Amino acid sequence: MPLWLVIGGNSSGKSAWAEEFMVKTLGYRDVDYIATLDESYHALNDATLQEKIKEHQMRRPSQWTVWNEPVNPINRILALPTDHGVLWDGVGPYIVRNMLDDPRHTPVNKRHASADDALWSSTNSLHTIMKDWEDLLVKIHRRSADTVIVSEETGLGILDINSFTQDFVRALGKFNQVASSCAKGVIMVVAGLPMWLKGACP
Repeated sequence: MPLWLVIGGNSSGKSAWAEEFMVKTLGYRDVDYIATLDESYHALNDATLQEKIKEHQMRRPSQWTVWNEPVNPINRILALPTDHGVLWDGVGPYIVRNMLDDPRHTPVNKRHASADDALWSSTNSLHTIMKDWEDLLVKIHRRSADTVIVSEETGLGILDINSFTQDFVRALGKFNQVASSCAKGVIMVVAGLPMWLKGACP
């Protein structure tokens, strides 16, 4: 069954739209929800972020199964029964988490690292990562049930001069490109409204 990619900026309504698409358009009642911003992580002390997480939790149907997978959401999806509908929200926290887990992206090492030392700045490293993403996303696309991936669109704003942010934007943009090439439909959500960049509403 198809892979669907839903992208949008912060507070664009992309998550709510994807949830509604999953239920009302694709017709799933029971959904495996993959949360990459770990909702069980009690050290999250940003009040705005906590409020946003609470809003997401209250909006989700009670019968959905939530998996907190900040490190490896793709493997979780592939481990689920292939006839389960899946909604993964979102890609940004997954990429940030993996960048932070790499010692070359810790604040101390980052100050002293050259562009060649940074995992996400290295063309060869990013090329390898993109190939891994492509292989895994093709496997997701081959599942018997639909998979909806929610991702952030960060390429429309002013680019921060901070090298970590630049690496993040580059990696996220590459992921979106790989995912869109594998997806049956790509939808950009702006102000809660969908724009179909690829495919058509089923």
